[in-house]
Amino acid sequence: MTYFLLSLAAISVFGSINPNGFAVQIYLLSTPKPVIRVLAFTLGEYVGLLISGLLIAWGLRQVIQEALNYVGESIYVLQLLTGIGLLIVGYNAPKIFKPSKKAVQPHSLKPLHTFLLGFTIVAVETPTALPHITALQQMNDAHLSIPIFILIWALYDLIFIFPLLIMLAIYLVLNDKAISYLEKFYYRINSWVSKILPFLLSGIGGFLIVNSLIQFFS
Repeated sequence: MTYFLLSLAAISVFGSINPNGFAVQIYLLSTPKPVIRVLAFTLGEYVGLLISGLLIAWGLRQVIQEALNYVGESIYVLQLLTGIGLLIVGYNAPKIFKPSKKAVQPHSLKPLHTFLLGFTIVAVETPTALPHITALQQMNDAHLSIPIFILIWALYDLIFIFPLLIMLAIYLVLNDKAISYLEKFYYRINSWVSKILPFLLSGIGGFLIVNSLIQFFS
């Protein structure tokens, strides 16, 4: 159980590197009296990940399984095409995901709207976020009871939003001086992600292609 929890914690730390969330958080911190709207945005991300994760684990996963059963062995053709697509995207990732210094600016700064923005960002990204899908798969494979599943997933989500809370803490200590430091940190993270993303996508694409070819010839 200890190894299982540490593995999930490590996955959550990796998944918490979210350039979109960081960009919005930095922008909100640069606005007048940002604490309430920043907390609302962070809470929105937490609730969004909590709900979307549970939906995937208990609802959408069953739908996907039924679809896979219906498609049958032709799923490996789709897997092969997906792998090729990921290789193409991975090759062009430096151009597609070029880091930008421009921060995302919400249309409204009301706490309710920043909450909904955080909720929407995470809810949209979760179904395609490899770390979250991996964590949910591990939790499903562990055959946890429903209360334990919800508790562990809630703790996973707390780790996910921890960087946003750290940003707020830095702002509370340094005030406006923190913005320039956070912007530099964001750009470095964004640059790092854009550099590692081609290898990650290409690796996943290569794995899917190899796996589908093995299934074809076995």
